[in-house]
Amino acid sequence: MKYFRSYPWGMQLFMFLMMVVTMIGFVGSMAFALIPKFTPYNLAQLEKLLKVIDIHSPAALINVSILLQGFFNLFIFLIPALLFSYLAHPEPAKYLGFRKPGKWIQLVLVVFIMLGAMPILQMTEEWISHIDFGASVKASQAANDNITSAFLNMPTPATFIRTFIVIAIIPAFGEELFFRGILMRFAKKKSRTMVAPILFTAAVFAYSHTNIYGYLSIFLAGVLLAVIYNLTGSLWCSIAAHLFFNGFQIVVSYLSKNNAVENNGGVPYYLVAIGAVVFGISFYLLLKNKTPLPENWTDDFTEEELSQSADI
Repeated sequence: MKYFRSYPWGMQLFMFLMMVVTMIGFVGSMAFALIPKFTPYNLAQLEKLLKVIDIHSPAALINVSILLQGFFNLFIFLIPALLFSYLAHPEPAKYLGFRKPGKWIQLVLVVFIMLGAMPILQMTEEWISHIDFGASVKASQAANDNITSAFLNMPTPATFIRTFIVIAIIPAFGEELFFRGILMRFAKKKSRTMVAPILFTAAVFAYSHTNIYGYLSIFLAGVLLAVIYNLTGSLWCSIAAHLFFNGFQIVVSYLSKNNAVENNGGVPYYLVAIGAVVFGISFYLLLKNKTPLPENWTDDFTEEELSQSADI
């Protein structure tokens, strides 16, 4: 089998992007064929209803919407990354960055880093929301917020599990494999430092979320996840951080709804201050316990393979 690693950088990137485009077309066709058979809506109805979905929408519509999101996340991020790595390299897990953490304490530290970053990022989004980007942007953001509220309305344990899988588990694996495992690897091949690959992948990561007011905070979260991957050398650590970041908010939302706890005053400043302290201490400890990505982490061939090839 001739792996994709044998081809030039540009050809590899083209094949990866074509794979993603193919998967988008495939999942669109699947949705077109299956939605009318398994839901009370046809595509025309669903297209209109999904634009105005909110917490008061029928449960059947919310269920279809959240399952579609999970379906698209699987086929746009997770499956292309897994398939490409399998076709690109004889050791796909190694290619994607599935290395054991250099130190197990890193898994604990990245969780506390994300815990500390949460109130800071939430306050950043609140500040951005006060900027007037125009009526169309405001309407688009309102629709996005309504969908999020609908997804986080989890009246039963079953809906909580469904939401946790779709919004926390699938994105944690799919987006980390896609952005940090594949895309950042491609970017690093054309950069001498990690700065440009980290910023580039974070920008694309934020853009893919279609959250206008949250773009800056998602971008910063993307930078943080990329830095975590770089400092630990293990994609497991960025997956753990991503999973905790999404999952913690789902758990808090579920418990708050069950206990009728509401917070309409935004993020308290004392939480931001505490978060900054937790973040600073945890990040400092991660720096002290770092096991960075090796210099040759983007190489398609080992020195031994290249030597054997030269001898032949």
